[in-house]
Amino acid sequence: MKKDIIFLLQKIKPKFIFSVFMTIALSVAPLNIPSAVATNWLAGGFEYLSCTDFKFVFARGSGAKVNSERDFIPFKKAVDEVFGGTKYSYSFYELGSRPDGWNGYSYPAPGIGISTWERFETSLGALISGGELHAYGDSVENGSIEASYYWQALKATCPDTKIVFAGYSQGAQVISRTLQQLEPSNLFAALTFGDPKLYLPEGKMELFTRSTPACRNEKISNYRAFVPDCYTYQGILGGYKPYQASDKYSGKLKAYCQWHDVICSSFIDLDNLIYGHASYDEQGTYLRAIQDVYNMLEPGTYSRPAQNLAILFDATDSMRGLLNQFKNEAIRAANKVINLGGKVALYTYGDLDEVEPVKLCDFETCTSENIERYIKGIEVSGGGDTSESLLSASYNVMRELKWEMGANKSIIVLTDAPAHNPDRDGITMDNVVELSKSIDPVNFYILTYEGIASKYKELAERTNGGVYTSNVASAFSDLEDDYLSRTPSAVYESTDMELPIISEISDIALKQASETSLKIDVETDATALIVSIGDYIAGFTEEKSFEVTDLDLEEEIDICVSPVSSNGFRGNSSCISWKPERPKTKSAVSKTIMQTQEGLIEVVIPKAPNTGKALKHE
Repeated sequence: MKKDIIFLLQKIKPKFIFSVFMTIALSVAPLNIPSAVATNWLAGGFEYLSCTDFKFVFARGSGAKVNSERDFIPFKKAVDEVFGGTKYSYSFYELGSRPDGWNGYSYPAPGIGISTWERFETSLGALISGGELHAYGDSVENGSIEASYYWQALKATCPDTKIVFAGYSQGAQVISRTLQQLEPSNLFAALTFGDPKLYLPEGKMELFTRSTPACRNEKISNYRAFVPDCYTYQGILGGYKPYQASDKYSGKLKAYCQWHDVICSSFIDLDNLIYGHASYDEQGTYLRAIQDVYNMLEPGTYSRPAQNLAILFDATDSMRGLLNQFKNEAIRAANKVINLGGKVALYTYGDLDEVEPVKLCDFETCTSENIERYIKGIEVSGGGDTSESLLSASYNVMRELKWEMGANKSIIVLTDAPAHNPDRDGITMDNVVELSKSIDPVNFYILTYEGIASKYKELAERTNGGVYTSNVASAFSDLEDDYLSRTPSAVYESTDMELPIISEISDIALKQASETSLKIDVETDATALIVSIGDYIAGFTEEKSFEVTDLDLEEEIDICVSPVSSNGFRGNSSCISWKPERPKTKSAVSKTIMQTQEGLIEVVIPKAPNTGKALKHE
């Protein structure tokens, strides 16, 4: 990690101030637009208001253009895969796609001058060319108002159309903010992916237990659709509290936050900050979400896979007698998983110097018909020394298999010998545990002799598995009771035997360092600090004092700093604002929407001099 990082941020402008009048008006009651007003909205917009059974309204992430291959196109493909060919008609509207917007509001989704994920990734820890950071707050507000206007226009034109709101990253914040203000009767579902304002109270660390309710699978929020990190508490920008603004959204709002997503998750990978947040398509999260929506229509259409089980047989010569005992029990256990709707893979391994690992069948090719043939056909050979190459074999098996999202993932190892650590190809136990966690995790269960059980205790504990050493039949029975009892859940147990250290910021201060830079001093025990504006990461540093340079200090600036502990956990963000002494003329007024007896009207509210705050409207 590089030290003394300078964050180059250019042309930062004030956030658009969202008036208290709009907040009050929209939170008190659903919008009710007179037909005359609705007619004005609809003029020239009929092509965006097709009356299908479902309308999917999508808000893209920061820096993405309309119809982006990064988020909207993969989301659309997931909808097509699930809804295509069914009895339900559907269509799409992407916020910001209508050139003139809705009543002058159009979602721009600005980035920060970084046009591709690749450039974003390489820019971490380096100088960042500013771009449109100042527009993030304006963009979220414009997107939220556009979504509100569009919802009203669609409701007036197509009262029977069911709406599904969805958003990724900045777009997820647009959706979650919109839900804070509306109570639409025809909203069918709202899906957020990687929301920087996600809030899950069950992820808050308890002082006395040093655990969270989510890690015990307790007090789970009903909108938690897929958030595997049980320490996830709030997004990098804090969190809307409550996240589900009204009980009327219960069962409709669904939040998705990938493991290692720095924007919403608590556990991050400083060596690869971007992957978790950029993998919603690759990891099948969009598809999972649309399947969840369809299950609301037709319950049970899409079921989550119960188990993904890989069995690794030590096929060295010393296993000859024990393997024959294991075979029949392994056949029975594998068939039981398949009969319960799960998937099985079979491999053999030994010492890399003598016995290469062999794939007998994987999740796609292992069937009830061929499992018995594969297992009974295993032959032993080699194995001149004591230890074998389990770490290398299991590491490569985990990388090769196509693990299913939502399944409980397990590896059963049948062996009579300890494992090389590090293995002959350099793979260590830490490598295996880290990969296990990154997948979901993969739980390791070791069946072996009493004499070497202690050699596998650490691997089993660090992956939430177990070691079994009694007679063969009872060992398999105990093992099945363990891994088969783990039903699919939106939350899994913590995989760290050592309790996580979640650093916090005790104090943060900002002062002017020059005509164009601000100095930020942070008091924290964190190992590193992530600096963010909006849902983009400006960079990270190990220093507790750093400068943000090349700024326009006549503009309002909001900077968020997140602490990161040595074991990779992100603490709660602290945000600090720089407010200019006197607002610029162009920023002296703020448009907002008010609810009156005559309907919605647009008003202009001047800001109080030298404060940047809106005047109270009399």
